[in-house]
Amino acid sequence: MTKEHQVTGDLFKLEWQGDGFVGLNAKTYFCYSEDPRADKYSSKGISRAFSLSKEDYLQVLLTKAIPTQENKGFVFKNSKMYSYVMKKQGLSYVYCKRKLLADGMSTTYLDV
Repeated sequence: MTKEHQVTGDLFKLEWQGDGFVGLNAKTYFCYSEDPRADKYSSKGISRAFSLSKEDYLQVLLTKAIPTQENKGFVFKNSKMYSYVMKKQGLSYVYCKRKLLADGMSTTYLDV
């Protein structure tokens, strides 16, 4: 077995490498680089059909404004087909498990 394929404890695998990271809360982040094809993002609760960009994440982080998104679809109920439109909160900066410090970026534990 080659050295790079051996399992080594105490080491982490490099998941992504690039120019920057915007993290809003757990499972909601955007990793960006010079090559847009290498960008990686996660948006908990938001459909991948919505194309999100670094600017979308930065706007939420800096303005604390939560954008809304519109989900459209079809549902079959009682032998009939219905269409629906549902408005829902999109990206959120709120993270209730840590306390945000005055610099707007750093966090600390909760005083509970």
